[in-house]
Amino acid sequence: MMTSYEPPLANRGVVIDNKKNTDAVETDLTAMIDYIRVSFKTHDVDKILENVVHLKKDYMQEKDSGFYGYVGTFQIDHIKVFYSRPDDDRGILVEMAGQGCRQFETFLKTRKKTWQDFFQDCMNHNGSFTRLDLALDDTKTYFSVPFLLEKVKRGEVITRFRKTDYNGSFNIEKETEGGTTLYFGSKKSDAYLCFYEKNHEQAQKYDRDVEDIGEWNRYELRLKDDRAQVAAEKLIEHQDLRYVSLSIVHNYLRFVDKDKNKKESWKTSEFWKTFLGDVGKLQLYQKPQEDFYEKTLNWLIRSCSPSIKMVHEYDMASGEQQLSDMIIDAELADRHQKMLDVYLAKKEDMVC
Repeated sequence: MMTSYEPPLANRGVVIDNKKNTDAVETDLTAMIDYIRVSFKTHDVDKILENVVHLKKDYMQEKDSGFYGYVGTFQIDHIKVFYSRPDDDRGILVEMAGQGCRQFETFLKTRKKTWQDFFQDCMNHNGSFTRLDLALDDTKTYFSVPFLLEKVKRGEVITRFRKTDYNGSFNIEKETEGGTTLYFGSKKSDAYLCFYEKNHEQAQKYDRDVEDIGEWNRYELRLKDDRAQVAAEKLIEHQDLRYVSLSIVHNYLRFVDKDKNKKESWKTSEFWKTFLGDVGKLQLYQKPQEDFYEKTLNWLIRSCSPSIKMVHEYDMASGEQQLSDMIIDAELADRHQKMLDVYLAKKEDMVC
């Protein structure tokens, strides 16, 4: 049985930065772009790369395959630009998941631009947003996710969503609760909300105690099609998350305190009002990640280092130089050369 937690009601010190084209300051509650998918009804890849993505093709790997029916891809690690056949009206699709968004912020920072500038470039080229996810990281916790789940089970939530789901885990060996995830809506709907305990996820991922991670909830707003398009337009217009937080979260979800009146007249819980109030003041926070192709390097470290060391030790003992010969004789494929170019290049040289 889950323990009931009273959520903290104090203001968490959200920092408001009203200066245009500057990054919001990282505080206990930060908001980030977490996923983007935007399509363009054109086959001019060069135009999209130069005027929307602002990355030079010379540094991008080209693959003769893609996803979602696209036939080819230009990409720098997790930043992907798919293109279709000339007779396919799908045109071009730009896609960035979480890590791709962080990497793209490196190039935004290099160009002294923001996400709002990128959204505006997309609109200027008739881009159609089919997916836009926003993530709120809460490292002090306005509430616990299990607490929200208990309120849902008690009927203390008013929502336009027809479906609510949740999952959790329990560590038998340690006799401790695992992380709880709470979903509102359907993955097929235009708006889908996910609340989960990020500290538990990170602890499991890196095999650490959750106490070492500290307090950390994540709240994700996953928007599709019309909802994604309108959210992008409003982020350009207001340059903060007021529209998304109040028009998406507040209009779809309201936690209330039960009383003797009809449910529709129950008062909004104080912790929820405090949370929404602070979210409405946030600007997008950018957290650039300058490391690229970490997956390849990590694979080399995990999978190949012992074998490399074994050959090195053999060479040291025998006086041979098999390892250096292997390296000298190896031929770099085009994708390896592109990866090396990105590693060695200055970010200023990669943007346009």
